[in-house]
Amino acid sequence: MIKIIFFDIDGTLRPFETGVIPEKSRQAIRAARESGILTCIATGRHWLELHTENLIDHLPFDAFVTLDGNYCYILPEGSSTRQHSRIFGSASAALPADDCYFDPQYGTVLHKSPIPQHTIRTLADFLSEHSFPVIFEEERRIYVNYVNDDLRRSFDAIHSPIPELGLIEDALENPIYMLIPILPYADSLHLSARLPECQIVRWSDGLSFDLTPRGIDKVYGVDRVLQHYGIDRSETAAIGDGLNDIDMLRHVGLGIAMGNAKDECKQAADYVAPHILSDGLSHAVELILERNRREGRYAPGTGAVF
Repeated sequence: MIKIIFFDIDGTLRPFETGVIPEKSRQAIRAARESGILTCIATGRHWLELHTENLIDHLPFDAFVTLDGNYCYILPEGSSTRQHSRIFGSASAALPADDCYFDPQYGTVLHKSPIPQHTIRTLADFLSEHSFPVIFEEERRIYVNYVNDDLRRSFDAIHSPIPELGLIEDALENPIYMLIPILPYADSLHLSARLPECQIVRWSDGLSFDLTPRGIDKVYGVDRVLQHYGIDRSETAAIGDGLNDIDMLRHVGLGIAMGNAKDECKQAADYVAPHILSDGLSHAVELILERNRREGRYAPGTGAVF
């Protein structure tokens, strides 16, 4: 029986081609919640991007594994439902004025691990010798040291705005939870060798990749959420499409790859859904709901009996 589903965002929930979550995907997430299943995000994105770019489009989620597992938090029970009702005109004084129900300051942070300051200093020294953009991600701020055509192409590909310009001196003073260098993968290996406390997390074949503290990934984040809820990983499903989803799909009880997923991701999955533009996400969720129905644990409108 599946009690919780982890959803990747880019290429799984939100198509790269349109940047808009399909209506059937929205309906599927609501159906999962109505059945009593917890719904959670598992992404390399920062929670601020989810908010400023409207990446989850007001959909209700219970927990968030962000920054490839390096910033994980859960929300108070019912907070996402209150947000959903407010979108349609109902008031709730407990929510922030900007309707960002998933701001982590209103939840409980389960894990956050800053990149060591001496690593940031090493990166700063490296940047003084080699010029390329790096995105710095603090807890409540995202900025880049400078902008070039590679950065523009990378952000155009995911329909995202370029972060504000910032100073690397800021990164030397404030905790940084993820670094995103913009440079070819071969060059990234030279950088990675200078930063042994970090690991490369690739999510695509493009020019950008994530640098997180070594040993932290989506699997780590998923386990923190499962530990909080007291759910076994055999009772867990995950849906993804990227290279950074592979280990997560192998780790959970039911791993589902999208039809548009990387081949390596499909090989790691228990099931391959149709392409995201062919309502692949709704097919994946229906597979989970059907599995629960067969086990007699699904009661429409009343919640699952665990």
